[in-house]
Amino acid sequence: MSNQEKDFSYVEVDPNMIVESSIRNVNVQMFSVRQEPFEVYGAYDSLREPWFVRMPNEVAASVSEGVERLAKEPTGCRVRFSTDSDVIAVRAEMAAIAYSPHLTLLASAGFDAYVDGNDESHFQAPFLPPYGTTDGYEQLMRVPFRTRETRNITIFFPTHARVKNLWIGVRPDAKLGKGKAYRNPKPVVFYGSSITHGTGASRPGLVCSNILSNRFNLNTLNLGFSGNAKGEPAMADYIAGLEMAAFVMDYDHNALTVEHLQQTHRPFFARIRESHPNLPVIMLTRPNMRPEHEFNKQMRDVVYQTYSEALQNGDENVYFIDGREYLLPYGDDEAMLDGTHPNDLGYRGMAESISAHLEVIMKDNPDF
Repeated sequence: MSNQEKDFSYVEVDPNMIVESSIRNVNVQMFSVRQEPFEVYGAYDSLREPWFVRMPNEVAASVSEGVERLAKEPTGCRVRFSTDSDVIAVRAEMAAIAYSPHLTLLASAGFDAYVDGNDESHFQAPFLPPYGTTDGYEQLMRVPFRTRETRNITIFFPTHARVKNLWIGVRPDAKLGKGKAYRNPKPVVFYGSSITHGTGASRPGLVCSNILSNRFNLNTLNLGFSGNAKGEPAMADYIAGLEMAAFVMDYDHNALTVEHLQQTHRPFFARIRESHPNLPVIMLTRPNMRPEHEFNKQMRDVVYQTYSEALQNGDENVYFIDGREYLLPYGDDEAMLDGTHPNDLGYRGMAESISAHLEVIMKDNPDF
């Protein structure tokens, strides 16, 4: 093999794949998203924390070292604003970026921009991190707006990076205001494993909780912790203390044994129910439910038992989703990244199954 072949990059023959790593000479004015009129959702105390985190550090540390570290990854966090600027830029300062074969760099370190319509939000463009970036980058939106009209914008944060600061850039003469209000001031809280965290999605907007947020204009809080959602009492206590519109519980993949799940799942639910007697709770099971996997079936049965006993006790605000259910319409293999995590198609199926229950929950519910 020649040296020329060894050094070959497909960017050399497809210039459309070049990622600009600076705003260069485009005239924009930068604003910190920590200041008005920007509103940050899904982050804990974003005005005072040194970076965008999803829960208090002292609480995360009381759960486990893994949760303490992963709570600093801002999956599900987003900023909303409105502007009539024909271009939008971001400048991100990062403390760490996760590189893994399971992750696209866009998912782990990129940002997604959506335009919020009257009903759903629609994908506009990603902000693509240059390969090899370690501490942040700046970039213009790849597809600039063609006209100067006021639009409501949502920008989703990365799934597996630590974001210290984020600035948004617009034209110096542009209007800048608050974004669209969510239909529910209290968030729908998601707790679970790497599947909830978003590992497997190709970009931030395709994490399941973000799909649902866009689809229904929902305020959401993602408490997914890759490999570290084990139903700890400290985590149950923290979530029980939150104001919530609904709760989605999906952590069986991180319970390493059937016995562990049996010892934690029902008590976790009971702690939530103790503080929120009428809260809608959706229980999910892992998606890789092939019939020959007896262990997976046993784990599913533990979750179903928690749900079934709640029904028998007269609880009318519990819902159950068999994890395999949301993959079947798309084909088990085609909807999985690696046999464990859903890919984009799998996350879409997951969102469809949760949507069916959310539509029932939202009907005539004052929290929505």
